[in-house]
Amino acid sequence: PKEDAEGGEEEGEAPKEQPPPPPDPKPMPEAFEFCKKLVLLHSLKGVEGHVELFSHSDVQLFTNYITTSYMQHYKLYQYVAARDQSLDKRTTTLFVNTAFPPPPPPP
Repeated sequence: PKEDAEGGEEEGEAPKEQPPPPPDPKPMPEAFEFCKKLVLLHSLKGVEGHVELFSHSDVQLFTNYITTSYMQHYKLYQYVAARDQSLDKRTTTLFVNTAFPPPPPPP
């Protein structure tokens, strides 16, 4: 959309819809408790709203990953997710030489 000299939208154009602001990031202990609640909800039978997605071994692997990797870098993930990222868009044209189909066999 074109803008006028004052930086506004031209007359007759609908204003741009702004995306909703990102949610406030949760502190690490609160995020871990939320994650734990969701894992239990999706792995234990008898829990209200239960949907069995994870087996016992899945929960062990997932919990190991969350505690040894994800939560170790939680502040970094918060920083990156909460900041607008610049877009670096590159286009490359690729030409691929392909062989001609073989000639038909002789009669």
